This record gives sequence, C-alpha cells and structure tokens, in this order.
Amino acid sequence: DDWSTCLAEGARPEGMSISGSDVWFESPTLAYSTCVEFPANAGVDDATLLAVQKWVRGGEEDEWKLSLHQTIPWSQSSRAGGTLRCDCRGCTALARSPERRTFGGIIG
Repeated sequence: DDWSTCLAEGARPEGMSISGSDVWFESPTLAYSTCVEFPANAGVDDATLLAVQKWVRGGEEDEWKLSLHQTIPWSQSSRAGGTLRCDCRGCTALARSPERRTFGGIIG
C-alpha cells in the first residue's frame, strides 16, 4: 500500500503499546530505533513484533525523517501473523501461512 493508504483514518493500529524502545545514532544524519510492539487489533492474543526504524536527515539542523519501518515476529512462540516492511513507496505486509516454500519447493 502507498503512504496515503497506510496513513488513512482507521488504517493505523489503534491501542498499540510498545516496550523496550532504544535508539542508536550511527552518525549525526543516520539513526536506528527499535522497540517491541503489542498490536491491540491484530486479531490474535499476545501478538508481539520487533519493530526497527531507520531515520535520516540532510544535516544536523534538519528534522529527522522516517526512511524505513519494518516489523518481524518477536519470538519463536510469537503469535504475530506476519511481517511488515515500509519504505518511501509505502508498506508491504507478508503474512504467515501453514506452508513454507522456498525456491518453489515445500520444506516442512
């Protein structure tokens, strides 16, 4: 979905809570942040996601801009249903399914 769809009223997760947030500054113009997300409306009890964001700015006086946002299931026992990757074009959600495929073959 493009950003106009992702940021439309009702498209953002309501009631999201986070924990364990952290920020790492690689340089004065590049930083990364992480947190654990607990989406309230995921349709699954106790869904947990690790979120990673990349932040950039042109110079030290400029505002930070979100360059990348990605979520992945936080643990092996996580009940999160997929992963989300967002960049300047918008977001793509990849959902978990019972079949695992790689290079066209079933592995499990």
